Amino acid sequence: MIGAQLSATSPAGDVAACRPPRLAGSRLAASAFLSREERQALEDAAAPARTVAANTDLLQEGAHADDLFIIVEGWACRYVTAKDGGRQLSALLLPGDVGNLDSLLFSRLDYGVRTLTEATVVAVPRDWILALAVQHPGIARTFIWLALLENVILTKWTQSLGRRSAKSRLAHLLCELSMRLDAETDGESRFTLPMTQEQIADVLGLTAVHVNRVLQELRLEGMVSTKYRRMILPDVVRLRQSCGSDPHYLHMEQPAATPRGMVARALS
Repeated sequence: MIGAQLSATSPAGDVAACRPPRLAGSRLAASAFLSREERQALEDAAAPARTVAANTDLLQEGAHADDLFIIVEGWACRYVTAKDGGRQLSALLLPGDVGNLDSLLFSRLDYGVRTLTEATVVAVPRDWILALAVQHPGIARTFIWLALLENVILTKWTQSLGRRSAKSRLAHLLCELSMRLDAETDGESRFTLPMTQEQIADVLGLTAVHVNRVLQELRLEGMVSTKYRRMILPDVVRLRQSCGSDPHYLHMEQPAATPRGMVARALS
């Protein structure tokens, strides 16, 4: 049984206590649904972190994945490729994000996962996570929470592609990144944006030339300024109003944990 394998092969408690946390800063470790025991169980299941060069495929489209990949440092993305070779980035993966949640239940990925910068990545075996989710309701609920967050972000991106102007698409993306990176202070936001204009174009469904044009428009309007890949949003509220972005969709506040008995009944 997988549960028996977990107890037999997980690192010993004294060894785990001696090494630095592998999942520190990740959405998994930050989940309000986890007890101390459940958080440690996930930590024990994680493989040692490894450094991956920029522009490296962690998973290719159509691949089978035995592990879930967690981005500890650096940026990555999910992408899909059209028949003509065109590429659409369907998600930006920031430090703490899980690259391939679908692999928990699907044997084949319908997207690729690729680093955008040099990244530090931790792998967690899917079989271990599935076994832990059966044993620990807080772990199961955490992965449901992560999947729902991804769904609402994708919904907003779909709205951008279908209903927002090019300038509003870019403004909305910058507002989202500002929130996800926790980069706002006193109404201003500053964060590193380690993406080329071509990569931004692949998120927004535009050309790199068009991205450059709308970025210049936002600069002229005083909405953004850039310096050495640092993005500065002088008035985040104004930028949000310009594109109709409501930050509440990101649910940055941790939800209150449901009583554990209720979770167990829902999963049974």
